[in-house]
Amino acid sequence: MPCHYNVAKLATLLSAICGAWAKTVTVTNGTIQGGICDTSTANAFLGIPYALPPVGDLRLAAPKPYNKKYDGMLDATAQPPSCIQFGLDYVETGKQSEDCLYLDVWVPATADKNSKLPVKVWLYGGSNEGGSISDPLYGGCNSAADSIAVSVNFRLGPLGFLAYPDAGITGNYGIQDQILALRWVQEEISSFGGDPDKVLLFGQSSGAMDSYLLGSLPQAPSLFRAVALESGGGRDSPSVADTKPVYAEYIRSLNCSLDDALDCIRDASVTTLNQTTISLDTSGGNVLGAETFLEGNGSGNAWLAVVDGEIVPKNPASVGLRVPAIIGSNSNDGSLDVLSQYTTNVLNITRADYYEFLENSFGPLAATVNETYPWSAFVAASPVPGFSAMTTVITDYAYKCPAYRALQKAAANGIDAWAYNFNHTPSCAWYNGIPESAVALELLGATHTSEIPFVLGWTSKLPRPGGSCNFTAPEVAISEFMVGAWTSMAADGRPANSSVWPAWTANGSTGITVSESVTAGSLDYSECEFWDKIQAGVLELDAKVAANATSNAPSSVATSKLSPTSGNDGFRVSTGAGLGLTLLLSIYMM
Repeated sequence: MPCHYNVAKLATLLSAICGAWAKTVTVTNGTIQGGICDTSTANAFLGIPYALPPVGDLRLAAPKPYNKKYDGMLDATAQPPSCIQFGLDYVETGKQSEDCLYLDVWVPATADKNSKLPVKVWLYGGSNEGGSISDPLYGGCNSAADSIAVSVNFRLGPLGFLAYPDAGITGNYGIQDQILALRWVQEEISSFGGDPDKVLLFGQSSGAMDSYLLGSLPQAPSLFRAVALESGGGRDSPSVADTKPVYAEYIRSLNCSLDDALDCIRDASVTTLNQTTISLDTSGGNVLGAETFLEGNGSGNAWLAVVDGEIVPKNPASVGLRVPAIIGSNSNDGSLDVLSQYTTNVLNITRADYYEFLENSFGPLAATVNETYPWSAFVAASPVPGFSAMTTVITDYAYKCPAYRALQKAAANGIDAWAYNFNHTPSCAWYNGIPESAVALELLGATHTSEIPFVLGWTSKLPRPGGSCNFTAPEVAISEFMVGAWTSMAADGRPANSSVWPAWTANGSTGITVSESVTAGSLDYSECEFWDKIQAGVLELDAKVAANATSNAPSSVATSKLSPTSGNDGFRVSTGAGLGLTLLLSIYMM
């Protein structure tokens, strides 16, 4: 019997389910009929509801568990719709709906309810404004050989992360979706052959940020035994007070008053919510997007979980993880950010562009950053100095050094952790939209997202779906190692034996480098002492901005202005105002 495809999602079906029916699985709500992967023998159960549709009075509300019995057998052979996508970049283009709180499960064909297999739960990236389990790269067909793979949809943008408690909009709805999905895994995964005591939560970019936050919560050990953070762990989360002026402006831009914002937004159309998000991203008004080199070239927005004292009791960066972790980043994480904003001009980024980037990114700290990352150093080292300079700064500040802080905090808390540096340039594009030429791939290097196909086992017919490029034999070996390490983390609470992947030590900075092969040794985080000082300066400046906002006084926080003609790398300082720097930097460096 052929599988039941959702025609609108045909081009983006994760696993191209076809051929024969898979076995059925019975859970609390009834019996589920899945399909069989065409790239492996794994069974795929797609679009299982874990929450009631978050519509009507459940828009901007905590999710409610799906407590209904299925109407007959649940047909789980086609992808569910994506949650509503916001912004301009890295969003899914297929079917979208507010009724989107579903998850996918992939199971080895030989599994039964007594198998007690390890379980890997995936949270996609996309700045918490885009992304979906329907992305064809995120399927679990090739990573469920000896484990169970789960992928979770959660609400995005204002529907998932808008927080304005004064109006009853408590926020963190997307985080609560994730928590509810993890509880579903605890309650139901044994029916698929999984062991609820052997769950790994892993994510990339904002999915890693969310995983880091979840791993810091008091209930984390009851939901999963370990986490893996790919280019996203270790950053601070803003408080409700930090985001209040930003989200107040968003609410006003919807023509809603702050007093009745909850009812007003519940009545607003999705189109209105999305158009307002995009217009504020690109308006130059410094509301949802920073006034940075990104502005005007695409979305600078990221929707963030907030420290509210309840769902998120404390700043995750201050608390640290409560479970063992794999924590790492890619050596050129920042290059995709630069490429996506400069596109055809990426090879022609000037010194003036670089100076503007530093000014708008770091304000009065720009001069200090420039001393450590001077233009002249990149001119000497790279044929594309502007691209290289921006890539290096973004990589170190936004990805590498937050990972280092997460590792150090884990060590201080007595939590086992394993570090990695992904330093391999893939030979194939892995997303549609990634340049496919060898020259372009080499320019990007080990960029943001480039580890994903290796971790999820997609080594052929790239980019998915329907590509024709295949990874090399050494790349297949890298993928087999990474799939196995992530599975081992779920099964045993460690990725490999100590000779293959030594655990992190605060004094030794030990870990692995993934390049043409996997090698164990010391990792270089020498830049991070500098960035710790910058981070401390950012927090101090944020306090001044918050104090000025509270007193309604004009900001006296200085901002830097670089003059390309004032010397080789000279700044001048002037006075300006804006959002707190922590929020600004978090907003667009995701």
